[in-house]
Amino acid sequence: MDRLPKVDEVLRSAVKRGDVPGVVAMATKRDAAIYEGAFGRRGLPDGAAMTADTVFWIASMIKAITSTAAMQLVEQGKLALDRPIADLLPELAAPQVLEGFDEAGEPRLRPARRPIALRHLITHTSGFVYDIWNEPMCQYMALKGIPGVISCQDAALDLPLVFDPGEMWDYGIGIDWGRQSGGARQRRAP
Repeated sequence: MDRLPKVDEVLRSAVKRGDVPGVVAMATKRDAAIYEGAFGRRGLPDGAAMTADTVFWIASMIKAITSTAAMQLVEQGKLALDRPIADLLPELAAPQVLEGFDEAGEPRLRPARRPIALRHLITHTSGFVYDIWNEPMCQYMALKGIPGVISCQDAALDLPLVFDPGEMWDYGIGIDWGRQSGGARQRRAP
């Protein structure tokens, strides 16, 4: 505990040197916070000051956090890796697989051969992909007017799969679904 003022000094110095425009740091023990510090600005040159509750977009780093939390719930018996995730997320009860496009350019969809499970969502084997690395999905989204995941809109998750759950691996939006709670989709900040 006596070293915590040194943390303030290190973080404040990083801002002062210009290493980072702003920083928020926290440390906890199981039952209580033991450190909280916020330094610098949210935007340069004269943005609002960083505060302990400043919201950051951490992009794909959320995948590690979400997967860890899910596995803790599996350990506690509150989630199961191989039960259909539709039990918690009814929106995923009848996933469709994009098989391509017909001569008129319309998507060809078919029902997935098996349900999506938590295991598939957290291991990138659900069949969900990112459009930026998958041309057919990019084409599908443009045709249907679906925004990209970077928009942080829930509509960005309303996509078909590109392969059946458990059959392949592709980095994608599966964990974005995994962080939804109990079927009630929550608004994410942009």
